[in-house]
Amino acid sequence: MTDVIVACEGRTEQAFINEVVQPALAPNAVFLNARLISTSSGAKGGALSRDRVVGDLCRVLRQRDDTYVTTFFDLYGLPADFPGKQSSSALRDPVAYCEQIEASLRSVVTDLAQRRSDRFVPHIQPYEFEALLLADTTAFGRVNPKWQSAESKLASIVAATDSPEHVNDGINTHPSARIRQHLPGYRKVGHGVDVAAAIGLERIRTKCGHFAHWLGRMEALPPLARTDT
Repeated sequence: MTDVIVACEGRTEQAFINEVVQPALAPNAVFLNARLISTSSGAKGGALSRDRVVGDLCRVLRQRDDTYVTTFFDLYGLPADFPGKQSSSALRDPVAYCEQIEASLRSVVTDLAQRRSDRFVPHIQPYEFEALLLADTTAFGRVNPKWQSAESKLASIVAATDSPEHVNDGINTHPSARIRQHLPGYRKVGHGVDVAAAIGLERIRTKCGHFAHWLGRMEALPPLARTDT
């Protein structure tokens, strides 16, 4: 059995991991436990702070030496001082940008925690969770028939890019802004997981390469012995 702690920035991401991703990995004896990151004193979820994120991740890595730790954070809205954000900002491809941030975050956290680097497998989602929902825009209408009229418009937005994960991070054009613009009444917390479940994990991983790479790594994680550090 392989245990993985998933640090999430919001309740929708937490529910997505626990309700959509985890059941698919359970047959492989990989068990994901999504938790909200502490973002302020006494609070969890919401905007991320570099120091609190790094501190939380270090504490989780130190708690048990037989678990892996990963993250599920959006690229959109990461603070400017987040590890690797500034040094990689010249990269135009969001997947490459995320990979550089992930590498920097992994280095910073494992160095501070003084734990094995292979136990920490960070994931930054380009540009945000809602990109995964654009993997199949017909799912919106299956969740709410009133949204069927917007499906073709959302599909054309995706078709103009390399993938759903490339729908850009402009203030009015990042994935969740696009969805809210075309789907009246859409609420991330209320509808995000329902749409993801309607699409299905296999369809999402087919269309979203960076997410698929992370999911594949989760599926392949070997169990850790209790004495490992």
